Amino acid sequence: LSPVISIEQKTVNRNPRSTVGTTTEIYDFLRLLYARAGEAYSYLTGEKMVKYTEEQILELILSRYVGKKIYILAPVVRNRKGHYKELFEQIRKKGYLNVRVDGEIREILPGMRVDRYKNHSIEILVDKLAVSNKFAEQLKNSVRTGMKLGDGLIMIQEADSSEVRHYSSQLMCPSTGLSYGEPAPHNFSFNSPFGACPKCKGLGVINQIDMNKIVPKPQLSIHAGGIAPLGKYKNSLFFWQIEAICEKYGVTIKTPIKDIP
Repeated sequence: LSPVISIEQKTVNRNPRSTVGTTTEIYDFLRLLYARAGEAYSYLTGEKMVKYTEEQILELILSRYVGKKIYILAPVVRNRKGHYKELFEQIRKKGYLNVRVDGEIREILPGMRVDRYKNHSIEILVDKLAVSNKFAEQLKNSVRTGMKLGDGLIMIQEADSSEVRHYSSQLMCPSTGLSYGEPAPHNFSFNSPFGACPKCKGLGVINQIDMNKIVPKPQLSIHAGGIAPLGKYKNSLFFWQIEAICEKYGVTIKTPIKDIP
């Protein structure tokens, strides 16, 4: 039987970023498969990420909140520091009277600002209305405006509740509002800053200090060569500096390393 996948045998140069997958170029097909056919999940809740069209958002709001009074909110700041005095003034000039700051609906007053050294989340209160087919056109216009102000994301809060639901035209966690961009092949490449592990930078190896190799015999003193890379004591500036440090902390370079606090 012929193999399902045929890989060309060839000589390649050694490279810490080369794997069987990259050398045979199978990895390129896998990245494309993940980007086009993969499903995204929230790393916070484990829920499947969803995205909606404007029509789907309207249908979901009408079915979930019918007969209820809601706030339509457009997020403009998400967990960032600043006093946002200029932002509040810009929002007020656009004709909006209220914002939601850190979960609290507040009237926009001239000169309004928040604590610049704390993280804040700010949403524009786009509209407040009772959900029904009678106000479907108003709801549609408000959702459209909110999506524009919130870069494709709106939040719906019941007037008599603190519960908030998120709706987005981009990939988003419906519970927390966490959003991802559309998956792309570079998101699955360890050779790209967008896909590489932030700790090992895509190499798969982390350089760490092994204290057992630096101090293989803790019963020895620094003077006797207890720190392996330094060797035994030499009459040099470096060891004089170590002596001064030891003296400052009440020990000597002849104190066994295991006894140094």
